[in-house]
Amino acid sequence: MNEGIRHSLSSMARLMSLDRMISWSGQPVVFPFYHTLAPESLPHISHLYRVIKPDAFEKDLDQLLKYFEALSLEDYLKGKEEKGGKRSMVLTFDDGLKGCYDFVAPLLIKKGIPATFLLNNKFIDNKGLFYRYKASLLIHRVRDDCRARENVAARLKIDGNQVESALGMIGWGQAALLDDLAPEAEMDYSGYLRYSPVYMSTKEVKDLLEWGFEIGAHSSEHMDFTRLEAEEIKGQVKSSLKDLKKRFGIKTAYFSFPFTSDGIPGKVIDELLEEGTARALLGTAGLKQTGRRAFIQRIPMEKYHLNAIETLKAEYFYYLLKAPLGRNRIRL
Repeated sequence: MNEGIRHSLSSMARLMSLDRMISWSGQPVVFPFYHTLAPESLPHISHLYRVIKPDAFEKDLDQLLKYFEALSLEDYLKGKEEKGGKRSMVLTFDDGLKGCYDFVAPLLIKKGIPATFLLNNKFIDNKGLFYRYKASLLIHRVRDDCRARENVAARLKIDGNQVESALGMIGWGQAALLDDLAPEAEMDYSGYLRYSPVYMSTKEVKDLLEWGFEIGAHSSEHMDFTRLEAEEIKGQVKSSLKDLKKRFGIKTAYFSFPFTSDGIPGKVIDELLEEGTARALLGTAGLKQTGRRAFIQRIPMEKYHLNAIETLKAEYFYYLLKAPLGRNRIRL
């Protein structure tokens, strides 16, 4: 959903009752997903999506709890929301970011809310950096440093006013270019990770488990699965989950697809679930039906400048608009 459509829908949806829209939709379970929280701007994220502040997130939780009972992902998979007949929400957090330990977990513990944190294996302990975060760091640098902008422009052979948009368009297949551009902008990714840790450490992940939270996989290094063949996708899911089981002794097998599950063949989804490789597979398509309890579509909560209730109102309103057209089901 683009920004213009979202703005129009959110404006109309504000006038609607969320209670009524939930009832009309027949969708009493929502799956909001986030990445992190921070009290200030984060250079590695701020040029990609909105970073929510802890106090705003706490207010969102308070509002969400007025409408939904919080469930763990495992409890949802066991059908506990059906037994209780209540509206439910299942919270997940992608990328395994440091803010999840510093800010998210304490607030969830305070509210008694379960959650699942999905990790990129190779980035735990800050041993690597997602290529999109590298792009954001470079955008941050060239925006503040004219010399860096000129150097990057010369390297890319483009005008200086095109540098930021060009950096934002670099995809997974061109990720190595971001490493080549780092010296031009005098950017040291390893140094940034040392002094401003982006990801959780092994100890912090173990702490989350001890506190009763669940963890799952988000691929080894956040690659673009739409560029992979079916067997490569299955291999990535298997190896990512196997590594987490070995390192943390987890019994569950949750996997959230990087970016999106769009384009993943239905056969692959079925095989991963039916063979027991994954207990649950998660996408990011918003409020959607999949026909499979264990194939879950989640609602992005940081993409637009809306609070949690406004975001859900827009999602439910959009869902109701599409219902007569039969466009609320993921077709595999």
